[in-house]
Amino acid sequence: MELATAYQKLGADVTVIEQREDAMPAYGASVTEVVRERAKDLGVEFAFGLTAIDWEPAGKGLTLLAETDDRTVAEFGAETCLVAVGREPVTDTVNLAAADIETDGRGIIITDNKARTSADHIFAVGDAAGDPMLAHAAFAEGEVAAEVIAGEPAALDHRGVPAAVFTDPEVGTVGLTEFEAREAGFDPVVGEMPLRASGRAMTLGDTDGFVRVVADNDGGFVLGGEVVGPEASELIATLGIAVELGATLEDVAKTIHVHPTLSEAVHEAVKNARDQSVHC
Repeated sequence: MELATAYQKLGADVTVIEQREDAMPAYGASVTEVVRERAKDLGVEFAFGLTAIDWEPAGKGLTLLAETDDRTVAEFGAETCLVAVGREPVTDTVNLAAADIETDGRGIIITDNKARTSADHIFAVGDAAGDPMLAHAAFAEGEVAAEVIAGEPAALDHRGVPAAVFTDPEVGTVGLTEFEAREAGFDPVVGEMPLRASGRAMTLGDTDGFVRVVADNDGGFVLGGEVVGPEASELIATLGIAVELGATLEDVAKTIHVHPTLSEAVHEAVKNARDQSVHC
């Protein structure tokens, strides 16, 4: 979706073919809806419930073949086709077994929170060590590994690692969603601030999206959050800090945010979770 929106803005005619029934199936419906509808407004076309199975040369371009669950085949003509089906580690090019390094069924090297593999003197970081397969997570994993090798106390908790999707609008996530929190045994409370109520978003002319925060109803600890909208990749860091430090809703609510800014939406979402919001 990142490249779909980028190329559409550059003047290309983009069609997204998705096996699932929505554009970003890894995210919740409310997140996906905002991104999908903005992409449609830009002119991106979608074909859901189709699996790409093959392609054939056609003039200066190609014909992509995709099929439905009932094996009906659809054809799409294009100049270029991008296959974007996720990441996988490239660990089968070295003989890991010879070093007693264990991997899982996907070829991911199994590590602990210190980046150590099953061979105590060997460490693995980045995509080879599995999710979240993000550059900034890999940087942090590398630092932890270096500190542990140097004999320093260090460990990494991935719960506080934020992620971003650079679509239009952007998406930022960290920690647990409401569903994940409930599955983990928490009694979650959710606060939300729609950007249409944000003065700064209104002056930017970009009010599609929201800030959502998830916390434990018992202790008030911030468990996670989602941001959809302008600068979501920047705003999510605030909630990432809250998750990492074990901050409560009260801690964030009592932290004064600058007016008028987009970060106020984070503040309002937190206050909304405490039934204290002013603007939503």
